[in-house]
Formats: sequence, C-alpha cells, structure tokens
Amino acid sequence: MFVSGLRGLAAALLVALVTAASPTPADELADFQAAVERAAGEYRLALRTLETRGQDETAAAVHRLRAAWQAIGERFGANRPAAFADDENFAGMFMQIDVGLVGVLLIIDLGNRDGARAALAPIGETLARLAARSAPSPR
Repeated sequence: MFVSGLRGLAAALLVALVTAASPTPADELADFQAAVERAAGEYRLALRTLETRGQDETAAAVHRLRAAWQAIGERFGANRPAAFADDENFAGMFMQIDVGLVGVLLIIDLGNRDGARAALAPIGETLARLAARSAPSPR
C-alpha cells in the first residue's frame, strides 16, 4: 500500500512538473516577439551596414539576420503561437523570407547597393507586421 501511494505521489509530481514547465500561450507569444525583435535588430544593423560599410561587412550582417530569422523558423515554424493560428501563410513565410535573404546576399555579391536595399525592404515589412501582431495587447 505504501509503495503504490509513493508511485501515485511520484506520478502527480511528474504531471505537475511537466505542466509547470510547458510554456503558456502568452509565454510563447512573448518568446516569439522577442525573437522577432532580435531579427528586427539584425535587420536594422544590416541596413546600416549596407549604407556605411563594404560588401564583406554587409554580407556578414545579412548572414546574422538570416541566422536570426532561421532561429524563429526552427522554433515557431511548426509550432506557431496562437495569435498566428489563422494565418495560412505563416509556414510558407519562413521559406519565402529565407529565399529573399539568399537573394539579398547574391545582390550584395554583385555590388548593387540599391538592389540590396530594395530586396531587404519586404523583409523589414514582414518583421514589422510580425512585431505588431505579436505585441502585447494593451490592458
């Protein structure tokens, strides 16, 4: 009887730990927003680098932006926050932006600053939309 009571207690503790450790929808959205803000920071840095530095530095900045974007896709691409549950383009957006970033890198390699700026613009717009949709609602 004592052993089965301990098993029941252990099972209850395990369930409590798993429940407490799993993120709530609000936590997921906050984590998503933080990841988007990191990528947006890398985007701003890439733009600033594009305007002030050379090809190598700009390519490195865009590679960092791409890594930040891919981190969002890896974490949230298949497990989207509830705020994006109805977004039919959510999963495809990750591939579309990644392909766009590869295009930016090719344009940078060609030395076309204006083309790189133009190719980065839709990426910045996407990051701004994601940031707005994931922002905490006013209370």
